Amino acid sequence: MVQKLVVGLTGGFGVGKSSVAQLFKNMGAEVIDADDLAHAAMKKGSPVFDRVIELFEEALHPGGKKMDREILAGIVFADPKRRKELESVIHPYVKEKIQEKIAAANSQVILVEVPLLFEAGFETLCDKVLVVSCNSPVKMKRLKKKRFQEPEIRAREQAQMAEALKKKKADFVIDNSKSIYQTQREVERFWLKFVSLSKAKQS
Repeated sequence: MVQKLVVGLTGGFGVGKSSVAQLFKNMGAEVIDADDLAHAAMKKGSPVFDRVIELFEEALHPGGKKMDREILAGIVFADPKRRKELESVIHPYVKEKIQEKIAAANSQVILVEVPLLFEAGFETLCDKVLVVSCNSPVKMKRLKKKRFQEPEIRAREQAQMAEALKKKKADFVIDNSKSIYQTQREVERFWLKFVSLSKAKQS
């Protein structure tokens, strides 16, 4: 039986978590993306879809089969109370799905990518936590290229734990402010560490 090392991957908005996760996937990690699971929860057929509609009927997409993510984001990032309501429905569902996927995984290293890892208490699912950081000018430049406006960026940042605190809580930190080549080198270094930690669990 494969001994699995479960690594939580988190960081602030726009730091490049998904890019780092993809690099680990290329190395052989199995990646579980909490955002993908949350998006699936907001489509018809999910066990929590009806509850989400009850709370956010105004964000239902024409046709009634899914939520309009852009409208929903506008609502919840403008109102912390409504964001908490959504999270109270989505987070337990996502946590359960992550647990199922961890149990079914066969890889030595499983990376669980969760933007709100600490805020939602999901670090309890992980053996180690890796925080992705990025300096503010680089992050803003990347987000503006993706057509995010500054007020929206600030609202999303305020909905999360401060990056400095995330870094303090983490076991490891990777700086994604530099070139993709430098980030790749960092990922390779952490990959060797994670494989070693996985093997240590077997002994």
